Amino acid sequence: MNVLFNGKLVSDLVLPASGDPGRNGWLLGDGIFETLKSIDGKIWALSHHLDRAYKSGAILGFALPIRSDVEVGMQKLLEATKEIEHGRIRITFLSNGDWVATHKVLELSSNELSVVDYQYPKNENSILAGIKTLSYGENAHALRVAHSAGADDVIFKNLAGNVAESAVANVLWESDGKFFTPPLSSGCLPGITRGFLIGYFGVAERDITPADLQNCRASYLLSSAKGIRPINRYNNTENQSSANGAKLISEFNDWVWSKLQS
Repeated sequence: MNVLFNGKLVSDLVLPASGDPGRNGWLLGDGIFETLKSIDGKIWALSHHLDRAYKSGAILGFALPIRSDVEVGMQKLLEATKEIEHGRIRITFLSNGDWVATHKVLELSSNELSVVDYQYPKNENSILAGIKTLSYGENAHALRVAHSAGADDVIFKNLAGNVAESAVANVLWESDGKFFTPPLSSGCLPGITRGFLIGYFGVAERDITPADLQNCRASYLLSSAKGIRPINRYNNTENQSSANGAKLISEFNDWVWSKLQS
């Protein structure tokens, strides 16, 4: 597998297992990452993902590499993995200045999802709220909880008792023919797909409790890699299918494709 390390393609990557503990971002889990989608050799919304990453780095107080170097590196990685038609790119920025990028085949799925509530609240006031941090233990545990319950993902509530996000995605729901997503004040990630839906598809921000989300007509999970995916079951409640939701998914997918071609 080709790996991009600090802008250079390498076949093997060895990260330091020791050294100054205050500067070893890998051991500390002190870093941020972005997950992007590639289609036919083009990266979807690269500039938006980098905008978010550089903003997050500034909030956490560490410098990211020169942005143009990252953009050039992404083209190197795409060229080295041009056999991938639909891919998942992960860029990891460590607090000590190192950065790593990989490109793997993205397994496409249109299956509906099942979710369960996660018992531990997300702190919407944390410095890490809204940042795609490398410290992902909470999310990993949440996914294990989901899988042990026969579900795909969880719904996080925040300290205020409102829905924040899932372990790996933003949340969307339908009410009275309109679509809503939690506000950034909920502690959710400022997702790229979420932002496009607000900016171009009329989605509005609104707080909602887990109980109300479970009882709404239809709900969805959003991510850059997998787009908009319906939630079929929430705890023991089966969601209804929605013609409005199917229309939104189709229109968004067409819009993504048109932007890739422009």
